[in-house]
Amino acid sequence: EGWRRRSDLSRSRGDSWITSWLPSWCPTSPSQLKDAEEKMLKCECHLSHVRISNSNYLWTIAFSSQPQIPLVLLHGFGGGVGLWTQNLDALSNIGPVYALDLLGFGRSSRPQFCTDPKGAEEQFVVALEEWREKVGLEEMVLLGHNLGGYLSAAYTLKYPQRVKHLLLVEPWGFPARPENPNHNSIPVWIRAIGAFMSPFNPLAGLRLAGPLGQNAHVK
Repeated sequence: EGWRRRSDLSRSRGDSWITSWLPSWCPTSPSQLKDAEEKMLKCECHLSHVRISNSNYLWTIAFSSQPQIPLVLLHGFGGGVGLWTQNLDALSNIGPVYALDLLGFGRSSRPQFCTDPKGAEEQFVVALEEWREKVGLEEMVLLGHNLGGYLSAAYTLKYPQRVKHLLLVEPWGFPARPENPNHNSIPVWIRAIGAFMSPFNPLAGLRLAGPLGQNAHVK
């Protein structure tokens, strides 16, 4: 869900030079996301929306010509199947590969997630299990990056019979929540910012950066 800069239409419309100079951003459309993905994924693969329960679906790309246990790739936070662009050719030469957009990311559906962390985790895990059933996989090698690593581990704990091997790349992890958290130890200004930002999508800041976000890589 990248962002693009609007063309300087304001200049042709006679607006002030200040209006035409100030950066202005607008969200891209699903069709632009589709076009960008197709440019990255210039390979022979099967593309589909795999339908699961509650009218949800998971966008999936598949290389499954060989009768082996497939490798399933789960991207990290803010990512999508495009994360694996530089890896798909090499991996698919070894065996069957699936990559999917996690629920709420990329070209997958946008459900209403549970506000309880355990409930939200369960939604991700159940979605992955329903995806496996719909695709028809008995067993898989599961590789997760970042948030995908956390969810891969959570899935494996619940469905160990479905995972031949688990591979984690820079996975997320969370400490146990204290039974009696001392909120007074958190500065008031941090709690105020947290309360103010809670209704917003955590990726909103990156989206507002527009093309400037392309240069904000952490090395």
